[in-house]
Amino acid sequence: MHLVLIETSGNQAYIFATNKLRENVGASELTYRVGTQWTLEAVAKAGGPKLLWQPGSKLREALNDPKQNPPIENSEHSRVEVVVAASGKALLLVRDRETAEAIVSEVTTRALEEAPGLDVRGAVSRDFDWDGCSVAEALKNVHQRFELLRSRLPGPERRFQYLPVAAECVTSGLPAAAYDAKGNPPGPRSAVSLAKQCAAAVGLQRLHGPARDGGTLELPWNTNDLEELGSEWLAVVHADGNGLGQVFLSLDRAVRCDASQTSAWNREYVNIMRSFSTALDACTEAAFRDALAGTHAISTKDHLRRIVPVVPLVVGGDDLTVVCDGKQALRFAQTFLKSCEVHSSRCPEIVDTLQRVGPGSQESRATCVTGCAGIAIVKPHFPFYAAYQLAEQLLASAKKTAKDPKNLRAPWSALDFHILYDASGPDLDRIRRSLLVDGGKTNLTARPFVVTDGAGEPGRRWQDLERWVTAIRENTLPRSMLNNLREGLFQGANAADYRLRLVRHRYQPQGIDALLGDSNEQGSLFYTEEDGRRWTGFLDALEASEFWG
Repeated sequence: MHLVLIETSGNQAYIFATNKLRENVGASELTYRVGTQWTLEAVAKAGGPKLLWQPGSKLREALNDPKQNPPIENSEHSRVEVVVAASGKALLLVRDRETAEAIVSEVTTRALEEAPGLDVRGAVSRDFDWDGCSVAEALKNVHQRFELLRSRLPGPERRFQYLPVAAECVTSGLPAAAYDAKGNPPGPRSAVSLAKQCAAAVGLQRLHGPARDGGTLELPWNTNDLEELGSEWLAVVHADGNGLGQVFLSLDRAVRCDASQTSAWNREYVNIMRSFSTALDACTEAAFRDALAGTHAISTKDHLRRIVPVVPLVVGGDDLTVVCDGKQALRFAQTFLKSCEVHSSRCPEIVDTLQRVGPGSQESRATCVTGCAGIAIVKPHFPFYAAYQLAEQLLASAKKTAKDPKNLRAPWSALDFHILYDASGPDLDRIRRSLLVDGGKTNLTARPFVVTDGAGEPGRRWQDLERWVTAIRENTLPRSMLNNLREGLFQGANAADYRLRLVRHRYQPQGIDALLGDSNEQGSLFYTEEDGRRWTGFLDALEASEFWG
């Protein structure tokens, strides 16, 4: 018996290599096909189960159906069992090495032909006895072989040389393979860009699937559609699950079967991995649908259609990346994270596994999947790749807040955001340093905000931000007074609180006290930590109030 691992590398760099949304979507689709369609068709060709290739719930049902995907140890006729078939990754049990190598060859050759520039590799584990060797050990072996292979082979960029001299692709900068007269703009295009463009239409059809399932929501087809709907700001929302990589590495601890019964132990391990993977994918799609349902549809100029202003790029596993109307991005991201918690808490395949192998102590392990999100809000013509990089930085910032450094509790869901009013460069470290005053002892932002109910310290929770924004939007607090307080922030905490005391009594009937930090008689916009450092969420609320869809 052998394990086969087929996986893509450098996915983010490949998907977001250009500023053309059509190419981003096409690259996402090609990455998705590697671990799903192309692998399943190669499996069928090699004598494995002929799983009907259909994205979404039907594929998940087929993978978990023992009649369509029979256990390999119980079937004399099946030479392959599909364990995982997800975007950019597939894991297979294969009866003999010849079949395993044939599948890897089929998938990687197809990737070279249909997805030039995509880094796809496959590794085959050493031969192991199903009845005498742990499949978890075989999994470690195939991952080691995969990493060794990746270190020895050059990356895909070596495939595209400029000698002899070739024209440069107008979107990717790679050597051109053809002239695209119908492109926007017309010009020479690389084989990489052409392949991505060809896959874009099918990719959008698939990504729009969750919006159509159980509803009649209509999504835009590109960012130009968002602008035509009147979106003055666009947002890149990038979300990712917390600690799930470690969960997959620790699945052996979720097996209840006695390890001495090797065959039964292996079967339970494989079933847990497959069911957890497919359940996670289903929860992400369900949470995406909930987030879409909570987003206000906008009428087209002819008033004949209402479109939800969200363009999905990546939806699957524990990942989500969308471009959406900037005014609704914060609410969209918060709804997605909360819905992930709700849907996963209702899924026994996920809850049982997390309770046994999830992060945190035995008493504090999560009963749901948590995640973090980074939201970069920019003007429509701001370079998309730069906006995505900022969203990645914001996601990393949110994960720092969500994680317990002592690993005594499960991570929380959290989000971080930034509204880029200038094009001076989306460097989050520089941006956050500019919000330190009083010699670095006062921080003018409370971001990131914890989304999980009952978690986080006061002043750094989503409900706190919601309370502040409500006070600004729904009360009759004059904008001139709020801007005066804002200016005072950059003069230091004492100056800002002095300005607050001058106007607090006058505007208490209008709800100004909802903006206060630590409660005291005089009132303050700031929270104070034990070491004397101070921070405020007032500036966050002022900015978010303009983007509270």
